[in-house]
Amino acid sequence: MTATQSPADCTEAPPYDPAGRPPTPAGRQSDRRLRLVGLNRIGRAFHGLAIATAAGVVALLGAVVLVLLEASGGSSARTGPAFLVGQTWDPVHNVYGALPAISGTIATSGLALLFAVPVAIGVAIFLTEFVPRRLREPIAALVDLSAAVPSVVWGFWAILVVAPFVGHSVEPVLARWTGGAGPFARPPTGFDVLSASVVLAIMVLPTISAISRSALGAVPRSQREAALSLGATRSEAAWLSVLRPARSGIVAGILLGFGRAAGEAVIVVGLIGNVYALPTSLFAQGQTIAGEILNDLNSGLPPERSALVELGLLLLVVTVLVQLAARGIVRWAEASRPRFGSDRSGRATRILREFGSGGLPPDPGPGAPAAPGRRPHPRTRPGHRRIVRRARGIAAVALTGAATTLALLPLVSVLGTAISFGGVAAVHPSFYTSELPAACPAIAQASCPIGGIGPAIQGTLLLVGLASLVAVPVGILAGVYLSEYGRGRGTSIVRLAADLLVGIPSVLIGLFVVVVLLQGAPALDNTALAGALALGVLMVPIVTRATEEALKAVPQAAREAALALGFPRHRATIRVVLPSARYGLITGIFLAVARAGGETAAVVLTAFGSPYWFAGLNHPVSSLTLVIFEQGSQSSYSNWQADAWGAALVLLVLMLGVSVAARLMARGATRPDPEA
Repeated sequence: MTATQSPADCTEAPPYDPAGRPPTPAGRQSDRRLRLVGLNRIGRAFHGLAIATAAGVVALLGAVVLVLLEASGGSSARTGPAFLVGQTWDPVHNVYGALPAISGTIATSGLALLFAVPVAIGVAIFLTEFVPRRLREPIAALVDLSAAVPSVVWGFWAILVVAPFVGHSVEPVLARWTGGAGPFARPPTGFDVLSASVVLAIMVLPTISAISRSALGAVPRSQREAALSLGATRSEAAWLSVLRPARSGIVAGILLGFGRAAGEAVIVVGLIGNVYALPTSLFAQGQTIAGEILNDLNSGLPPERSALVELGLLLLVVTVLVQLAARGIVRWAEASRPRFGSDRSGRATRILREFGSGGLPPDPGPGAPAAPGRRPHPRTRPGHRRIVRRARGIAAVALTGAATTLALLPLVSVLGTAISFGGVAAVHPSFYTSELPAACPAIAQASCPIGGIGPAIQGTLLLVGLASLVAVPVGILAGVYLSEYGRGRGTSIVRLAADLLVGIPSVLIGLFVVVVLLQGAPALDNTALAGALALGVLMVPIVTRATEEALKAVPQAAREAALALGFPRHRATIRVVLPSARYGLITGIFLAVARAGGETAAVVLTAFGSPYWFAGLNHPVSSLTLVIFEQGSQSSYSNWQADAWGAALVLLVLMLGVSVAARLMARGATRPDPEA
């Protein structure tokens, strides 16, 4: 603007058409109407796409159920109810019974909960009630990192560390104490129900601990303060005013831990002995449903595959029922949670009121007559009660602290073992670009060549990349529907379907993909495309639920401001809501990628594995988890095991790094966005 121009002279001139004529008011109104019509069409298309994607999540769950139900029809028609009580698995004579697999699943999962639940609850109480605030988050992060360790790494570590320790140091002692009778009747081997249960407990402990910690943290702070104001110690307040109201959430975590343990296949296959028989003692070898599917699906003929699908259907029913029970318990607890001091929590209130008087009846006053009877026993005097209560508090802190230390030991051990056995191979640059070496017998281990995991790294990136190309957009659109468009019963159905898909064991997802491809495209079975499809099914519900939670964290005022400025709803979602939730979205994608990158059972059943470089989507492909499973835990060649430990170290570093990055992203998502 020059010195002779006024602000009015600097207003933008109206646009002219190519013929040089200024637009008429009617032309401007027509252009505005066309633009609004176009925006409305785009908005309806975006809304319809979000609805269709969310419906696809529900359809995916229905497809898993229907496909397994239809594929198991031949076995169920042939054996009927006798399948549940039969004890023979004979592919030669087509005789199949599920009782040994069912018994092994119940035994290992039940023992795993018996070992894990006390430790997990102790960890949750220690972190929420006794640890200073500045130390709480670092310790909780270390405990949660155990959940990022892939199950194939736990299984490989257990074969080398847990099984020998249990077989040589624990089981002989138990056998001597009991005289080798009852649950300890078999000769100790270390590869049995007890060892498998111990490692399953290690695997599910972080899950139960995290859910229990969330349940304890949800109890209002006022309840703790009320208990402390009445004279309770910190341990008494934790027991009466925190643990009791949170018990429904803890039970839900225990149920989810049971479902996780029941669906685990890779750990069980390496430790339980793979003997299809009823486990008559803790030292007996056996089999589980997931382990039997993983062992025999790729090599079974159609009649045996039908029986394996029927086994998978049983496992699916159990895991779905467990998840529904956990959801029902949480909802019931939220709907009927009593307030502290109400009539429904009267017992805890009465006990805490006694703490205010030292646990003794109130003093009747100086003028009141003395109560009849003998003098009070020394154990009922206030001084003695205070000493006992203080000792109980110290013992509670010591026990929960010991539980936390015990929960951290497996993570330290698996990291140390991977560095010790895989560090020599992992430090060589050629390890990341070479193929696996030729098998070398143990007698010549001094001259065994160490190869590399180049094809495995390539295959992992390929499988996860292909799965992400489909799963990430689908999951984000479904999450947008749940957060921005969904209302009423339809939203609840989509959310329930996504939650159930997250909890379905991965071996069943692999079974589902194999059955679909065998019926529709047999040439694609055991290929890279099949593996990517299985990983994509695993990733979709994780991205969906993470997207929903991230979008819900965006303040409603941001949406209202965008709508007030004239943004259509779809543009407000794309231009305002999604960018504001970017940290949460990236966190969800990271978690889904970590889940897919550490998956073993579904990849074993679908991608099959190959020691060579990628040859095409219609060929088998390797991955880091397959190298660990096949060349490590399933082989006895020393150089293959060295390569497998190197792959385990690389996979551990990647998974732990992704987990730490996801936590940092989640922390960033809780901070206010300056651009919002």
